[in-house]
Amino acid sequence: MPNKSPLFAEFPAVDSAEWMAKIEKDLKGKAMETLNWEPEPGLKVPPLFHRSDAKASSRLSDQRSANQWEIGQLIELGELKETNQRILGSLQGGANALELQLNKALTEEELNILLKDVVPAYISLHFSWETAEFPVVDFWSALQSYLAGQKASESWRGSLQWTPTLASEDLQTAAQLLQSTNSPSVQLFQLKNQVTTNSNLAKDLASLVSQGQALIAHLQGLGVTAEASASSVQFSISTNNTFFVEIARVRALKLLWANVLKAYELDASPIHITAYTAAPTTGDDPYRFMIQSATQAMSAVIGGANRLFVTSADHGHSTTESRFTDNPDFGPRIARNVQHLLQLESFMDRVIDPGSGSYYIEHLTQQLATEAWEIFQAQAI
Repeated sequence: MPNKSPLFAEFPAVDSAEWMAKIEKDLKGKAMETLNWEPEPGLKVPPLFHRSDAKASSRLSDQRSANQWEIGQLIELGELKETNQRILGSLQGGANALELQLNKALTEEELNILLKDVVPAYISLHFSWETAEFPVVDFWSALQSYLAGQKASESWRGSLQWTPTLASEDLQTAAQLLQSTNSPSVQLFQLKNQVTTNSNLAKDLASLVSQGQALIAHLQGLGVTAEASASSVQFSISTNNTFFVEIARVRALKLLWANVLKAYELDASPIHITAYTAAPTTGDDPYRFMIQSATQAMSAVIGGANRLFVTSADHGHSTTESRFTDNPDFGPRIARNVQHLLQLESFMDRVIDPGSGSYYIEHLTQQLATEAWEIFQAQAI
């Protein structure tokens, strides 16, 4: 409904030239470019954006009707029955995506103990591991047997946090796993880059989409369709504290991967992005860390991540803070509640693309995507 309030008549429109004249006067001869923000070499953000500067929108809906994402919880594998209780507590606390961080390949019998009273059809299950020697095929076979016993082989949603190389053995394994997958909502391959303060974001994005495109192309040589490969790819993003840049990075990745999929005539294929807030270190103040994690979570969901794991302040190491030591569930509960607040109170899940229409974010998105696409094309030649 148009706003007919006379209030707005008191604020006449000001064009870009008038803004620039006022700024140049206030700067007293100082160059406008000195106010540019340069979050990294080659990425420049002007201090002023006007409607007339807006270029084509970078909105990407992913066929979603809202900005819905899954609330994830990281679960480290310990004694199976004890870990099962932590899993059930996380689900009761509102998590609907679990990442089980394995230290070994579990058997079907061990999976039944670990996931006792868990209904796979109601949540998504994700499995990760650190060792490169992890027996992927053996674990996949045990997982498939467990799911068959739960009558969830075709309905379960989830992923393996496995990054296959382009070596012949890995590709054969990847093709084998794809051919044995009964559910269309499972991502078998994870592509990730660990972004640091010294990272070149455009190069990192180009590397990610290059990995994905190469995987699709090589699997095609083994008889796997591009559609099957693309639907099994998920991207992993680790967020940091550059709030607006992180929003643009997720949005740019979506644009870049959509361009790759168009080349394979897969315009309707979904884009799967899983975001993780930064992990704590032993020197982090846990309360400061919780605030930091909340801002990182905001950047991930505004950018449009499909799934988010907020790392608890005591994840992976012990802390002497009594609130954590007296109640082991305090850290994971706060990590979940950050996402509940973003959905239930901030309503960030109700708009398809919250960053769309912001000239500042649109500019960052387009700048990152354009530079990354040029790097990607140069690598492909």
